[in-house]
Amino acid sequence: MAITKTRATRTAAGLLALSLAGCAVHPRPAATHIDRHMDLRAVLAHPQRTRGARVRWGGVVIRDNVGPVHSTLTVLAYPLRANGRPRLGAMPEGRFQAVAPGYLDPMLFARGRLVTVVGTVIGTRPGLIGQAHYLYPRIQLLASHVWHAYRPRRRRWNFGFGIGIGL
Repeated sequence: MAITKTRATRTAAGLLALSLAGCAVHPRPAATHIDRHMDLRAVLAHPQRTRGARVRWGGVVIRDNVGPVHSTLTVLAYPLRANGRPRLGAMPEGRFQAVAPGYLDPMLFARGRLVTVVGTVIGTRPGLIGQAHYLYPRIQLLASHVWHAYRPRRRRWNFGFGIGIGL
């Protein structure tokens, strides 16, 4: 009888630990082995010296180009929160391109979606924004996370006595 209670207690404790571990907040995508000081300006200033650096950048997808061999996302960059989500209330930092081998689903990476990407700096590429010339920092995509649209929570407070039904 004592062995069964001990085993049941250990099993319950293990399940509780696993369920709490699943609730832990992790930066998305994983922020391991990245250069936190490498930003768009550093790549633009020294494209050859920064080649190969692993970065985590994010922002709003403004264009996607899906091809048979590779896909390219053009992203309006914003500073990231600790969890990796772009801070849309801040000033944009510029634009960059994330290049992925193969196919990126244009519905998942649609224009206006929030993304965070981890990649390796591969240099710069000239392009146009309207009729203005622009130099895009480019990264080879290693990992990505598409964020759900933010919806503020409504707080409902009910005071009083009796029975209430809230819908």
